[in-house]
Amino acid sequence: MIERALILALIAGAGVLAWQALRLWQVRRAARAAGHDPLLDGLRPGIPAIVYFTAPTCIPCQTQQRPAIQRLLDELNGRVQVIEVNALNQPDAASRWGVLSIPTTFVLDGRGTLRQVNRGVTGTEKLRQQLRGL
Repeated sequence: MIERALILALIAGAGVLAWQALRLWQVRRAARAAGHDPLLDGLRPGIPAIVYFTAPTCIPCQTQQRPAIQRLLDELNGRVQVIEVNALNQPDAASRWGVLSIPTTFVLDGRGTLRQVNRGVTGTEKLRQQLRGL
């Protein structure tokens, strides 16, 4: 019985390590992309940005993530910029940024440096807090 519990603990630990390695890979990949990606050519310097990967077929993107970002845009009135990327139409961009699922949002500071990665739907409040620290 103890052996089974030990094996289960080892499997769980390996799963956690694999998840952490995947997260680190995505952050490093996105940070490289944020440094010189053509998606960012139109960014206004000095203003934080959200790079938002979505698709027309993604229901949570349309019903939850997009409205949350729109509320933030309305509230911050020009103090944040959003780049929306259709991951289906631009699979190379999604690959460069390490996007594995949608919605995924990346928060960049005013210099274009990656500061946060959000996988899945991220609410207005969380995005506001991430931007507040910039």
